[in-house]
Amino acid sequence: MNHTDNGNNSYIKSGLIQRVLRPLLLMSFCGTVFFMAWGSNIVANAQSEDTACSRQNLKALVDKYFVALEAHDPSGLPLASDVKYTENGVDLAVGKGFWQTAGKTLLRRDLIDTQTCGTHSNVVIEEKFDPATVGQPMSLPGVKTKPMPEEGTPRPILFGVRLKVENEKISEIETIIARESEFAFNAEGQLATKEQDWESILPIEERSSRLAMIAAANDYFDMFAAEPSVHAPFAGICDRWENGLQTTLSGMVTLEGEDGEAAEMQAHDCSPKGLVITNHGPRRFLVDVEAGIVVAFVHFASGLPDFHVFKMRKGKVELINAVVGAGSPSMGWPTEEQICVDR
Repeated sequence: MNHTDNGNNSYIKSGLIQRVLRPLLLMSFCGTVFFMAWGSNIVANAQSEDTACSRQNLKALVDKYFVALEAHDPSGLPLASDVKYTENGVDLAVGKGFWQTAGKTLLRRDLIDTQTCGTHSNVVIEEKFDPATVGQPMSLPGVKTKPMPEEGTPRPILFGVRLKVENEKISEIETIIARESEFAFNAEGQLATKEQDWESILPIEERSSRLAMIAAANDYFDMFAAEPSVHAPFAGICDRWENGLQTTLSGMVTLEGEDGEAAEMQAHDCSPKGLVITNHGPRRFLVDVEAGIVVAFVHFASGLPDFHVFKMRKGKVELINAVVGAGSPSMGWPTEEQICVDR
């Protein structure tokens, strides 16, 4: 299937795609080959529509995962014998942690990556409030901190899960969870975006190539600088939500960056220019070309498990939704140690 990039050709020619491919060349000198498929061979994972990696079958598997999660019972899932499961970068046994406390799903948006046989779901989900799982809330300048719920009260939290399927079994489960103590937490704000259309299949002429989408997401993180040397292709109107808080409103300011300076946020402008954060760690990607969605997994500021989901149409980023979990030493996935390219 051919895709029209609507301006992406100039984006590719400008060298942005080369910045995605360059790590492959450099990493070959380090004795490892890594791309966006968690170390697996992309070609080997590209499978026909009647396999476990078809959009229909992957979507059905995600549905099954959330039924099992709400029931607190993973026994019916097709799990690999050596399945790896993490919550906010911490290894756990499947069935422990959030598996024991998850409630009803309130909002779910799925990314289906048929090329790497992976999925990502960006979710608002209920959980009964337990003060033991929530620390001191992290404040943002100009944003009022909300009071904590009563213990045992069901309330919405933010949740993301990545699934990797190999040989028709779930081999990897990576979750990121944001509760009241996390940066700018506002689950109700995320619920208020329920009318946004993230999952509809785009007409072919509005789609971008896989590499163009990865390059756009990758360059976004390199724009956390006083004067960025790259520029992601934002739409004229681009809006971003971080842990449910819209951060593309006039009059808001960021936390201080590494240079001690805060940046003023602009209305409908997704650029992070002005907020200086030099290291987000290795970046991993899943891409849904048909729906125009790319998700980037990063260890934000080298301390926070994070995913950013980007919605693209006609080569431009229109929406960004990020979930930032509780601080952790790493993302908990071995591919991080395989990266030997400075970012």
